[in-house]
Amino acid sequence: MLEIRMLGEFSIKNGNADISGTINRSKRLRTLFAFLITNNHREVSQDELIDILWPDENIENPANTLKTILHRARTAVAALGVENAHSYISYRRGAYSWTPDEPCFVDIHEFDRLCSFGEKSGKDNAGRIENLVNAIELYKGDYLPKNSLDHWVVPLFSYYRTKFATAVHDTTTYFASVGRHEDIIPLCQKGIIIDPYEEYFHQTLILAYVATGRQQQAMEHYDYVTALFFNKFGVNPSPQLTALYREVVKSSQKTEANLRVIIQDLREEQAGAGCFYCEYEPFRTIYQLEARAAARSGQVVYICLLTLSSAQDEQIKNKAFTKAMTKLKETITLTLRHGDLFTRYSVNQYLVMLPTTSFESSDRVIKRIADTYRRENPRSPVVLTYMLHPVVPPELDDILPE
Repeated sequence: MLEIRMLGEFSIKNGNADISGTINRSKRLRTLFAFLITNNHREVSQDELIDILWPDENIENPANTLKTILHRARTAVAALGVENAHSYISYRRGAYSWTPDEPCFVDIHEFDRLCSFGEKSGKDNAGRIENLVNAIELYKGDYLPKNSLDHWVVPLFSYYRTKFATAVHDTTTYFASVGRHEDIIPLCQKGIIIDPYEEYFHQTLILAYVATGRQQQAMEHYDYVTALFFNKFGVNPSPQLTALYREVVKSSQKTEANLRVIIQDLREEQAGAGCFYCEYEPFRTIYQLEARAAARSGQVVYICLLTLSSAQDEQIKNKAFTKAMTKLKETITLTLRHGDLFTRYSVNQYLVMLPTTSFESSDRVIKRIADTYRRENPRSPVVLTYMLHPVVPPELDDILPE
């Protein structure tokens, strides 16, 4: 049977005969096959096909140019060793259509069929979920990724990705309800490969890790997704993801009678050079603890906001900011003491906590960071500024800076 795949790398095979390489070397040849096969339920007019193959282009004698590429397509089909290869792309009354002599396997049509069965509420749950699992397995990648910017591909790209996400959502929801948490993990991992910025996949994967006793992996994945969204969008984790993190922390503690074992678990495996870096959520907890301590003892702790911004109000590319933030993190780590703490607050900001210091000494420390950064990055397109303020208890909020 002729096997045609468009979810991921475009391919057409017939047993050992494979013309995928020939087709993928020519965008117009690939577009011709993909458009006709996708629209195999109708006849496509000559004008519509010309518009699809040569959008925004004025070509001389488009009808003859179209005939040339159609000849190439029919020659490619003949290389598959099928009978009546010429009839696979038929012409009738000024329109073209995909009309193979024999049944073909087309992944998008099978994907639609499986999803349709999986969405039927009247079907028994086991059979419904089996269809959805098979649909997810069939989804090797997004629809025609090499043509993803073509105007006719964009809605189909979105349609199939949404179908895939819905299938993963319905399947994982069912598996969670019947306690099959182990089966959720590979589904979410595949979902993240397809769409790494769909937060549902990350949340569900973390929950599955916790349910299967993999708290450490859950914590590591939270750190990964936090960095991912920071670097891509410059945003903090959503409230839902933050709340999930807190639940993971709670569930990660097991009953232990030996205090020595607990202390060993609390220790750093190996204290590195420089100060301590952590994610924003634990930093926030430590800030609240320091604020309470300051209210009780009168000891002053300072917090500093370091900000990188573009010079002369010019737009700076994300890559430049990412590189600059990496350099600044290295500078902060190597400049501050072991007892100091810092975190990333936004796409272009770090927060630093400086315990047991005066304003003057804190200011000197931050100036040293700024001077070191500027000296080591003289050609950087960004400028570094900072604000310094003492950590204060909630009852003194009126003295906070505007």
